[in-house]
Amino acid sequence: MKSYSILPVLLAVSLMAGCREGANTDDRSTVKNVKTVSPTLLSDITVRTFPGVVKAVHEINLGFKTAGQISRIPVREGGYVREGDVIAELDCKDYMLQLDASQIQYDQLKTEVERLETLFQRNSLPANDYEKAKAGLDALSVMLQANKNTIEYTTLRSPVSGYVQSVNFAPSEMVNAGTPVVTLVDVSAVKVETELPASLYLRMDDFIDYACRTNLAGNEDIPLIFTGINRKSNSSQLHKMTFTPASAAARLAPGMNVEIRISINGKTAGTSYSLPAQTVFSENDRTYVWVVRNGEVKKCEVQTGGVNPNGELIIVSGVSGSDAVVKAGLRTLRENDRVHVIPEATATNKGGLL
Repeated sequence: MKSYSILPVLLAVSLMAGCREGANTDDRSTVKNVKTVSPTLLSDITVRTFPGVVKAVHEINLGFKTAGQISRIPVREGGYVREGDVIAELDCKDYMLQLDASQIQYDQLKTEVERLETLFQRNSLPANDYEKAKAGLDALSVMLQANKNTIEYTTLRSPVSGYVQSVNFAPSEMVNAGTPVVTLVDVSAVKVETELPASLYLRMDDFIDYACRTNLAGNEDIPLIFTGINRKSNSSQLHKMTFTPASAAARLAPGMNVEIRISINGKTAGTSYSLPAQTVFSENDRTYVWVVRNGEVKKCEVQTGGVNPNGELIIVSGVSGSDAVVKAGLRTLRENDRVHVIPEATATNKGGLL
């Protein structure tokens, strides 16, 4: 009787050992859920963006050509002036007195020279005396014209049409010659400026197109014409680039912040692709991706070639545009695992709730 009682115990032990062995065995029949992405073919043309600002082509500081006391400033900040309009005037009383004095001297000497000329023609006056009197008259003529010019300089006129950016003085204040009284902005033309890193400055021969955009003008590309670049960089190793709008009808105003877009010939191979960084993993110093083929995953070795401007990895070889590369769930995968591809949620079914 005791020998028969051992059999049930041995049978139970055998069943438990079989269960543990089965638990350690991989079940390849399990279908795993993954998400995939298709490699994006890289174009030969890449676009780099930089912050820029719109400025007036001409910002003019206007000042008098002579010193004096301001009598009036008929313009106001933000006001529009046309070419030739009066910007400011000086008190010209003292200058008028100088003009009157020089005019009296000129008239008196002119009469004297006319009298001496008559004597000279009669040979009653030495030629030297006549020439001295005539030279004195010429000198007075120059002084008279200079005083007339000074009177004109007391009126400051706008050289171009534009808007008054700032008025730096008020009536009754004294100003020196050349001191900026009014700053004028000529808005008939604008320019766009940005700063280019030294690394791209060395690739300027590959630049093929320029444009800018701003949400203030509908976020549409506005073609630009490259006009120049500073050959010497600033302390931040940046080179200032300048552009002008290709069309005079471009809706750009001084002070606007814009995004400048520069198209660059990347000279990449036609078989290069880009993939999100999370699709790539490393094993034994080699780089791989999981590719779904016929419902199973295959480990494919790839060669990377840097990062594109969008932050994705550049894949030089190992994949094609038709491959479905796993981007989510790849950490639990093994070679030839069966997988189910979870479709991306549509725009009308965000979150996959429907």
